[in-house]
Amino acid sequence: MKSKIRTIIGAVVVTVAAMILVSCLWSLEEKATQSLEEKAISAAEQENWELAYSYAEEADKSGSTEMLSEIGYRNAEKALQSGEYLSAQEQFEALGAFRDAQERVRECRYLWADSLEAAGDDSAAKEAFFALIPYSDSLDRYRACCYKLAEQELECGNSREAFLAFSELIPFSNSEERAVAIAIELTGESDPEKAVAFAKGFSEEQWEQIEALGKARDGLRMNYIAAGKMHAAILLPDGTVTAFGDNTFGQCSTDSFRNIKAIAAGFQHTLGLRTDGTVAATGDNSCSQCEVGSWTDVVFIACGAWDSYGIRSDGTLLHCGFSDLNLDGWTELMSIHASEISVIGVRKDSTVLCTSDRGRFSGSDYCNAEIAIGSAYALKEDGTVQSNDSDLAEWKNIVALECSATILVGISADGTLEVKELLPVSSSFISQLLNEQKVIGVTCAGTYALILHEDGTISTCGEAPAEISENLSHIKIV
Repeated sequence: MKSKIRTIIGAVVVTVAAMILVSCLWSLEEKATQSLEEKAISAAEQENWELAYSYAEEADKSGSTEMLSEIGYRNAEKALQSGEYLSAQEQFEALGAFRDAQERVRECRYLWADSLEAAGDDSAAKEAFFALIPYSDSLDRYRACCYKLAEQELECGNSREAFLAFSELIPFSNSEERAVAIAIELTGESDPEKAVAFAKGFSEEQWEQIEALGKARDGLRMNYIAAGKMHAAILLPDGTVTAFGDNTFGQCSTDSFRNIKAIAAGFQHTLGLRTDGTVAATGDNSCSQCEVGSWTDVVFIACGAWDSYGIRSDGTLLHCGFSDLNLDGWTELMSIHASEISVIGVRKDSTVLCTSDRGRFSGSDYCNAEIAIGSAYALKEDGTVQSNDSDLAEWKNIVALECSATILVGISADGTLEVKELLPVSSSFISQLLNEQKVIGVTCAGTYALILHEDGTISTCGEAPAEISENLSHIKIV
């Protein structure tokens, strides 16, 4: 019996001893690892990077998997502090998702661009800042470089190149004033608008045409009518809005709309721009498309299918709704239009921005742009229309564009319409549109369109819901 007890006690002692030994070995290994980490950091602090990386590699083999990254990060920081921006950038890039390495990459690129500008290499700095937009104030730094390059062209006697450069920078700084002054000097024309047109290469005949088209555009009332999927809204002369059609989501509940100066409609929601720059909304809010209560200083509104967009007086963009499109850098906007999946906008400098590759339009002198699911169109000040996938050479003297998923409509200066079929629609729909006269506004919604005439009457084309057609017959905007 005693022998068995001694055997059991002996086994317990051996087991406990083994456990203690394992614990000690683990503790020693942990201390060794910690020691390697400390040695790596110490070597890094002494800028002995070869030794630091050696210790870090041994530490990582022992289970400290981020030690190499930590040393790499410190090495990159040191390079950055020493002004070795490109080297630091490469090192931060190699660290992948470690800490804030990718944000530090942008910091390195920004400081590199800054150093180029400080060294007087404005051309290289311009390209470097452009590649960084919208990081920090890169857009403004890019424009500042462009401005200096324009001044250099002027100093070298290249007045036309300077004019074009300043024109593309509008409204940055005093670029517009500089461009106009150069245009007047180049052309000898005292009228600023005419001088700018001539400096851009327009002839007297083309200028007269542009002037006539501009007056025709001023007479349009595109934002007085709006069509949703199955509802329509009309802006009345007293600043109220009447709406009819499907009201499942309250999209026609516009009784509270007051002091409205422009309207827009999505599939199942309606917006109204008030005279004080705030925005009213009603209808489907399942994607937060009606969350416009905080919007102020708005001068332009538009709707996508499930989205709402606004442009402030300074050209900044507001958005709420379904879309998760990257609209960073969309500033200094004049107008914006949206399809179900894409957005296109015209900036104050008459250039075009687009989220789709189909909407990449070079140059300037654009005054309107529209986008469908698979196509984009841009209207130039001379009344021609550009597209990356369609030949619209026969469209002349166009003063406005309107687009839905199925058709593109252009309003001519004489009040007639040009129509392009994008998806199959009834031939009667097309013929009705082509027969319209004295048009000053049009809005399209897939299978139907609303047409506003000079006399204030509104007609429908296509397969408009019966309730919409019936109510429009009693309305006249005067």
